[in-house]
Amino acid sequence: MNIPLFESNLPTKVHPELDVLVEDMKAFIKTPAFNVMNENTALYGDYIAVGAQYTAYIFPFGRIEKLKSISRYYSMWALIDDQFFDNSVDMDHIVKTIEGFKTALNDHPDVDKLFYPIVNFCSENGWTKDAKDIFKIESVKYLDNVLMQRTIEVQKLEPSLEEYLDCRAYDVAMPVMFSLLWYLHDDLLASSYYSNSFEKAFKISGYTIGLLLDLYSYKAKKKEIKDYAHAVKIIQRIENCDEQIAIDRVVSLFYQYSADLEEEFDRLEVQYPVEVRYFRYIQSGSIRYCNENRKIRYLKESETDENLSKGRPIL
Repeated sequence: MNIPLFESNLPTKVHPELDVLVEDMKAFIKTPAFNVMNENTALYGDYIAVGAQYTAYIFPFGRIEKLKSISRYYSMWALIDDQFFDNSVDMDHIVKTIEGFKTALNDHPDVDKLFYPIVNFCSENGWTKDAKDIFKIESVKYLDNVLMQRTIEVQKLEPSLEEYLDCRAYDVAMPVMFSLLWYLHDDLLASSYYSNSFEKAFKISGYTIGLLLDLYSYKAKKKEIKDYAHAVKIIQRIENCDEQIAIDRVVSLFYQYSADLEEEFDRLEVQYPVEVRYFRYIQSGSIRYCNENRKIRYLKESETDENLSKGRPIL
């Protein structure tokens, strides 16, 4: 089985205050919010990097206090996603967790303590009404598609590759990453988001990162039922081919969609130069982060004896 590192032609940059984000995350991860971690998430979660490193890669510009808030939110969100969505096939509990998450997005104080960091993030003073609404719209899409993804697995459905990718594009939450630009940057007009001009770009980005994560987490130790909700398995079923051929097909699709995304960014840049400048770093930073962390957050069974910190650029 040969799974390559994925590359991007888009520019990369790191926020100059990455060290500040790391120190903030080191303190945050010691708070009671992380006491819910199980053995799997404690070993493979790497939530300091999820918060600090990922934030610095996809948002290389912006005020540090807002970036700290995003970093903390990302880390807690990733923990919930890892532990209660990816590592569960209990549909009743998944539905309950999704409902609790949606309630927290509305700043509702009467939620399970698991969601307190979500409520805190959504109730901060730095939001405008439009920025919060944009974030909520994309977050609800993410949660609804998490439910669809788990339903495919638990009910052993057989979607087409196109149907699966349409769900996966939102399940990996790339549109949520883009939506937070309107919270982070005051120079972005909400009208540009509401024009629906970016919907295609957000979705293609989700296709690429969904395919990337399907391969990077192919042998990860999770309870997901990959036979039904995984690009490799779906291609094998539909095309009746062996594993490596299906893997190579996923790699080819990643680069096909990456080229489509670059073309879409170029097209949008004529009318939305500021937005597209930020979009490119979200895409390239996501690929860079996944590449650098694939042997920690997406550990494969054959790599369990390796030093988990081997090759780490920071932390």
